[in-house]
Amino acid sequence: MTDVWSNWSGWVKAWPRALAAPMTEEEVAEAVKNGLAPVRAAGRGHSFTPLVESDGTIMTLWGLSGVVDHDEARQTARIKAGTTIRDLGPELFKRGLALINQGDIDRQALAGAVGTGTHGTGGALGSVSAAVDGFRLAVANGEILTCNRSENPDVFDAGRVSFGSLGIMTEITMKCRPVYALEETGGRMPIDEVLSRAAELRDSERHFEFFWFPFADQALVKFLKETDREARPRRRRPDGEIAASDKTMMRACEVSRHLPFLRGPLQKLLTSASGSRYLGGGEGEEKAKVCWSHDAFPSDRNVRFNEMEYAVPAEKGPDCIREVGDYMRKCGINFLFPLEFRYVAADDAWLSPFYDRDSVTISVHQYHKQPYKELFAGVEAIFRRYEGRPHWGKLHTLGAADFETLYPKWNEFQDVRRRLDPTGKFLNAHLKQIFGEA
Repeated sequence: MTDVWSNWSGWVKAWPRALAAPMTEEEVAEAVKNGLAPVRAAGRGHSFTPLVESDGTIMTLWGLSGVVDHDEARQTARIKAGTTIRDLGPELFKRGLALINQGDIDRQALAGAVGTGTHGTGGALGSVSAAVDGFRLAVANGEILTCNRSENPDVFDAGRVSFGSLGIMTEITMKCRPVYALEETGGRMPIDEVLSRAAELRDSERHFEFFWFPFADQALVKFLKETDREARPRRRRPDGEIAASDKTMMRACEVSRHLPFLRGPLQKLLTSASGSRYLGGGEGEEKAKVCWSHDAFPSDRNVRFNEMEYAVPAEKGPDCIREVGDYMRKCGINFLFPLEFRYVAADDAWLSPFYDRDSVTISVHQYHKQPYKELFAGVEAIFRRYEGRPHWGKLHTLGAADFETLYPKWNEFQDVRRRLDPTGKFLNAHLKQIFGEA
């Protein structure tokens, strides 16, 4: 092919010898069976790790989009795997349903979000993968497996978070709930207070998270709570339309990139400016926003970055982010983006970063025009001391020996993977390192 496949940040590129763009499940199975290895599925390119990279076949799932049907009594929906979360929200809403939880980016294909353990925040709420009730999977020999708790249960436990290493998901059944509205509030709070009260703040509302520029003394705290107040429609910006806040952040990134000594003052300024979104402009004026859930969760992010994220035991989250922030201030490496702190409930998917433990995720970002490896290496060393498990779609340097220690079901997963894909049809160089097959 003449065009280069690239992920969203632009740092991962691929030159496959073949492209597949199936429109049906049968076409997926045929492309898997006969495709040049490694066969990798591409959603919308929001993974920062080279999960999709292949010199064999890249299969786009864009043609598999839409809700197949729903079960009102069971509150589930069968969804084609290439459906973006952004498109899914309104489709579920028309059926009186909504996702139980989702993250703050909704451009991903559902299969990609599920396969990498993508998540939102909420002490009692799991990741997107935790809400999977079943899925259909095209495996290496072209067979389609139906996987749930009663049919192929081991593949169900392994496959909910498997980043395309067992096969290609064609359809996913999601547990949903009746439509609901969320009210967004928050503001600035001293970082020492946020960290000392983190568990209390987690339990005070359905959703709690905060953003912290390490050179600032305050954090930007955000809450979402269910409400009966009237939800107002939200205009979503089309791809490529940049908001004023994005322009401000982009300019700040460019200034910091060329004048790194300004990164501290810029972070304090951005904290002050961002926190004002919740402050009323006059007596009695309400600034809290009320939207239907699928409009309340996402943020339109157009300033590109690369990202590392680790999940650490929930009780260790405040100490971990405090140490990460201290390192970032003192290391002398240039950066501008804030740290992000979210709670996620435990689940039982074998390779979920949240397997069998309530967790805090801490995300570190670097502007896409700046090198990230040195900064992320120092932060990763801290995460590892706190028993961190990396997000599968975000940058890390771990391999099979590390994962065998971090995941109690690692060997069981490997057994399922080798049974379904004995020749390694789905293994690119990145996955060979992860699974120790290099």
